[in-house]
Amino acid sequence: MPKEKDMPQIDGEMEAAINYCATTPSPEAQRMRAGFLARWRRRSSQLPPPEAGPCHVDLLEEMLQDLGIRGADTLLRHLRTGCPMSGVVGYEDIYSPGPPGEPEITEEELLRRQPDVLARSRQAIRADSPANKEAIWRSVQKELEAGFMVELQSPPANAVYLRRFVVRQVKSDEEIPRVKERACDDGRMSLINKAVRMSTPVKLDSADVFAEVARRVAVGAMARDPSSAFKFVGLDHKDAYRQLHARNDGLCRCVVAEEPATGRVRFFRMGRLSFGEAAAVVHYNAFAKVLARVVRRGLRLPLCQYYDDFAAPCPAGDDRALADVLELLQDILLTSFNEEKTAEGERFRHLGLVFTITSEGVEVAISAARRRGLVHMLEGVLARDSLSPGEAASLAGKLGFATSALFGRVGRVPLQPIFRRSNAATTFAGFRLGGDLEAALRWWMRTLAEDERCFRKTVPLQLVRPGEGTRYVLLTDACLFGLGAVIATISEGEVAAVEYFAHPVPQQGAGMTIHHLEFVAVTVAFRLWFGDEEDFAVSVWVDNDVVLGSLIQGRTRAKELRAPVHLFWERLARSRGNVWFDRVPGVDNIADLPSRLHHAWAGVPIRGILPTRRYVDQRVVDAAIAEVL
Repeated sequence: MPKEKDMPQIDGEMEAAINYCATTPSPEAQRMRAGFLARWRRRSSQLPPPEAGPCHVDLLEEMLQDLGIRGADTLLRHLRTGCPMSGVVGYEDIYSPGPPGEPEITEEELLRRQPDVLARSRQAIRADSPANKEAIWRSVQKELEAGFMVELQSPPANAVYLRRFVVRQVKSDEEIPRVKERACDDGRMSLINKAVRMSTPVKLDSADVFAEVARRVAVGAMARDPSSAFKFVGLDHKDAYRQLHARNDGLCRCVVAEEPATGRVRFFRMGRLSFGEAAAVVHYNAFAKVLARVVRRGLRLPLCQYYDDFAAPCPAGDDRALADVLELLQDILLTSFNEEKTAEGERFRHLGLVFTITSEGVEVAISAARRRGLVHMLEGVLARDSLSPGEAASLAGKLGFATSALFGRVGRVPLQPIFRRSNAATTFAGFRLGGDLEAALRWWMRTLAEDERCFRKTVPLQLVRPGEGTRYVLLTDACLFGLGAVIATISEGEVAAVEYFAHPVPQQGAGMTIHHLEFVAVTVAFRLWFGDEEDFAVSVWVDNDVVLGSLIQGRTRAKELRAPVHLFWERLARSRGNVWFDRVPGVDNIADLPSRLHHAWAGVPIRGILPTRRYVDQRVVDAAIAEVL
């Protein structure tokens, strides 16, 4: 049998913080943290204040050594001397190494092509709108005042030109939607992103990791006290990328912007990491991850980090958790946070989602405000009967969020026509909606407006069926003349079949491909054994790679599977189930025999598997197949 998969992997350091947070009474945890903070406040007062940098680097180095966090030497060196923005960059001591490789172009080639980059930058600046020019100039003035950049009278010979542009983000998940302007520097146009190679892919604590951390805290605490209540605390790193200095010795990174009042193009040496540069991602996240690790080890809180967002679950009675994290990171280590964005509460917004821990599990939902914002966008597109490729790309990105793994893969099939429109080579004034594109837009609008269940899931505290001490597995198979499935339990590595069905391919299935028939077997099995209103957790094992891929991704290139895949995930999203899909080798798939209409195997052990107990009534199977086909 294949190895059983579980929820997202949690490393030992995080697991230790989870266990301490879940099992230690809040007064005891607060005393421990108070002692830790007092010791490092004293040590901070004994060291000279830092001259520059994103934090008190000398103190951070001592703290890492004291906590046993090894291998941050590269990061500490970059915090002191600046982060390289070209060449091979990475943090093998913080992240796992990626595939080896070199930058696409050398620094010499990068500099040689800068005259063309400057010409194209000037052209793009001239074509920009007055509103954008004003917004860009405001960002430049703000960063000049903060000391992030300095103006140059003329660019040096080693200048790399970064055209500044503005991105407007609609914060539709807030009660009063607002538009946030973010200044970005074009690392692609400047070619500096081609002159860098990241040797270590960044690994972040995504929403599913955060939900799993919350689940484990709740399970541990409720084992000690079933009446335990919980909350979340969260922080937002101020200026994020701008906190870290960049090296400008070999290359002088020059932001290019137009002064609206005069129309004159001005040049500014950027001294910090910049949004839009590829190297900034790994430098900043390595720093942020180390800060999160210091909290996990020093304060023993299970703090998760996703770019500049930090959050942790903790007992509801711990009224010092947020203040202690802020004291450590901001007051002692001297990093900066947006205090107006610090938050705590039983219902907590993180990464655009709303998290709540209940007695049943960790509830994760897309907020009603965000759904209303998406519906408003869709109504506007449908009303004007037009969608440009750029608008389609933006819309696809926002709707793609709703297909997050936490909510299953609902909507991935109707997302494809929107992605195809976003990739259109040209746009034209006469374009009108219609066909698959219009149907997809209307489906999204209807589902977002009317079906909250598709965007609200509860990760159960115990990943088993209620009242059971075992976990369910479902094995399915099909051949050109039969369908079959076996539902079994798995406990301590032993698989025991409980029920099965075996059914000839009905007349409606004649001429279907084997992929389609295999998918029908999965769908019928769900109709038989898992209802919309019941809680369930099940691993589904299939031996057809095409079907497995479509189940995992919620989309498929096989045309005959597009509608079934969409309907399957739409129904699953409305259910209260949690499902994992995996591959079983054909030789180990015990659903193979019933799919070939062999009933005799039910009383005979096969490859050590216990025999089935019950055979599903044929009339029940007939009804399920009729619903599917």
